[in-house]
Amino acid sequence: MNAVLLCGSPRGRSSNSAFLLDALEGKLAGRVEIERCQAVARPSEKNERTAELVAACDALAIAFPLYVDGIPASLYEVLDRIGERVQAAGATPRLYVVANNGFYDARQNALAIETVWTWGDACGLTRGRGVAVGAGEMAQAAPMGKGPSTNLGRAFDELADDIALGRGGETRFVEPNFPRVLYRLSAHHMWRQQAKANGLQAADLKSTPGNA
Repeated sequence: MNAVLLCGSPRGRSSNSAFLLDALEGKLAGRVEIERCQAVARPSEKNERTAELVAACDALAIAFPLYVDGIPASLYEVLDRIGERVQAAGATPRLYVVANNGFYDARQNALAIETVWTWGDACGLTRGRGVAVGAGEMAQAAPMGKGPSTNLGRAFDELADDIALGRGGETRFVEPNFPRVLYRLSAHHMWRQQAKANGLQAADLKSTPGNA
């Protein structure tokens, strides 16, 4: 069994998507042969190599951040290359999707995950499982499976088992083991700190192009 783990975030190794793939790779260690790839927004040898690896693999897991309820533009180019290569090869790797966003609600990722399923269906890929992760960078606040990341750890244990066993399942919507109200208060505090660091007042955060 071999799998390609594809990071679709333009932030690359510093992204939350890469962190989630690191965790998944750790859970697959010794069970599945892994190739890690990074999506590139423009035509490139990297994307061609990724497509080649996917056409020869048993499973493809794509992790990406939610951008305006959709997938980041950096993913489109490599998805086109993968689609062409797997169809030419008649390959049918099983597709797994991990989407994360900065909202508390994991269901905000549902439309983006469905978009990737639709692409996979068009390419002849087999559906695996999706994992939708809410609360963004909070995934890194504690070791996976501990504290606020307890739910996330359980979902990734299941995802790793699915990949290793070549099975699919329903999308899991994962929110932190942390009260929503405290998450919102923390976010508001962070925005105010960033505004102050950039010479702004808290009221400036409510400005729009029409009234600034």
